[in-house]
Amino acid sequence: MQHLQWWTDFVAWQADALPMVLVTVVRADGSTPREVGATMLLRFNLQQQWQQSDTIGGGHLEFQAIDIAKAMLKETETCVRRIERFNLSARLGQCCGGVMWLLFEKISPATVTSDLSVSLQAWRVGKRISRTVSHQYASTWQTMDREQQPSFEFDSDSSEQWQFSQQIQPYAMQVLICGAGHVGEAIVRCLLPIGVRVKWIDPRDDIFPPDLLQQVQCLTTDTLEAEIEYFDRSGAILILTHDHQLDLQLCFSALKPAAKPFAYVGMIGSKSKRAIFEKRMQIRGYTQETLQRLVCPIGIEGISSKQPAMIAIAVVAQLLQVFDVKK
Repeated sequence: MQHLQWWTDFVAWQADALPMVLVTVVRADGSTPREVGATMLLRFNLQQQWQQSDTIGGGHLEFQAIDIAKAMLKETETCVRRIERFNLSARLGQCCGGVMWLLFEKISPATVTSDLSVSLQAWRVGKRISRTVSHQYASTWQTMDREQQPSFEFDSDSSEQWQFSQQIQPYAMQVLICGAGHVGEAIVRCLLPIGVRVKWIDPRDDIFPPDLLQQVQCLTTDTLEAEIEYFDRSGAILILTHDHQLDLQLCFSALKPAAKPFAYVGMIGSKSKRAIFEKRMQIRGYTQETLQRLVCPIGIEGISSKQPAMIAIAVVAQLLQVFDVKK
């Protein structure tokens, strides 16, 4: 699973026209706290406050990486791209015991030639973004149609010559959220930091929070059933509307017999609501096997709170379990 807060912040911070440092794991041997491609973003903001987005694993490794990044930002003559090797046991005293190579790239406003906002929007709708960087050339970013693994090549006779390619993958989980009430909003805000692709629909006008309109695909529509019908079957459906009758109609659509069922269909509600819906659906010919695919109540067991934020945590945890198993 990729945690990609650094990527969304990287695009957003471009507007400030300030230098930043990307720190990326380009090679990891043995037991290490993060995988190849893990990235964190560092800078001094407009108020000269230190900012960090994401992590490469924490601990002494991250502290040393931050010190190097600060030096790169403060010194005008320092190398703008460098590779550092870290022995986690001998050099840093971390119990992991592996070895990691980190790429430090200082990125000034003038070095970003492409419109990264376009890349971000492409990524949000499921496209892959490729980053290529070397000892000679700054990072370039472009949309890719095919999947590729990260690659790190360097000259064994000269560690000064190297090339790295990284692919920023859209997260495998796609979620269609039906209903823009308090719980729907709380779930969206939980899903966004982990890069989940969210489509959010509701029949009511002006219901979506303004600050989320640019981050999520929001759609006001009277035909929610049609949106379910055309949604990717590898994704998850969450039914959270303000209207029980509408919830029932959406259950009919989400559980309609198909060659490939949705990965997850969940509906907010109690056990009694589920029992009522099951009777109605059985009358319509839905089998018991089909009805068992409906998750209601939603969320992992053991969390009884009805606060929207608590429900959201329980639901997102359940979704992560579903999609991790499928991966």
